[in-house]
Amino acid sequence: MAITLQRARDLFNLVNRQLCCPASAPSPCIPFLYPDDGCWGRAHEMCRLIIADGVSPRKVWIYGNLRVDTSNNPSCYVRWGWHVAPTVPVSTSSGTRTFVIDPSLFDGPVEQSTWVGVQGDSSATTVSTDASVFYRSYSGSVQHDPTYSQTKAVLTTYRNRLKLRSASSSGPPPYFNCLTKPSGTQWYGTIGPSKTVRWFTHSWPAAWHVFWTIMPSTPCPGGPQLSWTVQVERASATMCTYWITVRNLTSDPVKFEGRYDILKR
Repeated sequence: MAITLQRARDLFNLVNRQLCCPASAPSPCIPFLYPDDGCWGRAHEMCRLIIADGVSPRKVWIYGNLRVDTSNNPSCYVRWGWHVAPTVPVSTSSGTRTFVIDPSLFDGPVEQSTWVGVQGDSSATTVSTDASVFYRSYSGSVQHDPTYSQTKAVLTTYRNRLKLRSASSSGPPPYFNCLTKPSGTQWYGTIGPSKTVRWFTHSWPAAWHVFWTIMPSTPCPGGPQLSWTVQVERASATMCTYWITVRNLTSDPVKFEGRYDILKR
């Protein structure tokens, strides 16, 4: 039975709320921020959550020479031979369309054609199955996991890999070398667990009214991550320096954007 697009968004948010804080990744979170591998475990757990919420999903499997750009891998891309995610039928003005729920790739539900299109192989093959299929090989052989025991094992494996990467010199995602600094972002920063660090930014006209925001870029649902205070130094007759103290409220490292908005020049 087709659902509304808003219902599909609600289901996306339902599963995305299970996203792992990368450095700690406590069970039973889903390691969406480790896109390298483990999609079949993520998909099966997402289907379990969606079914429990009263909707009957299916799965779409894609096979090919897949390459996806992502800021959640230090190389800024991942390669796959195959990938899988849950699908739901959505009622639209042009009829019922298949939408994919895949937080490892998107920030909301997308049409299946969009999901296929970002994976970099126009000759890729897609196959639809019911949600009970845990794993499907390219040749079509399938495995099931009705007790979700294999699902739990897969998720544990890739939660651990996410934690190991986050503890490495690369740190937690996202990776700044993969990002284009947006307008209004002065700098990218990283702050360690429970740390307080001060940054400064100089040569701002003293006549301007500038508003500063510290925005976490490392996702970690469940509560506030950062707080900050702003102090100002009149560096000369016409210029000033802002001193911005950031406090990490969590036990995980957090990457962030130092954003500014010029309210008055």
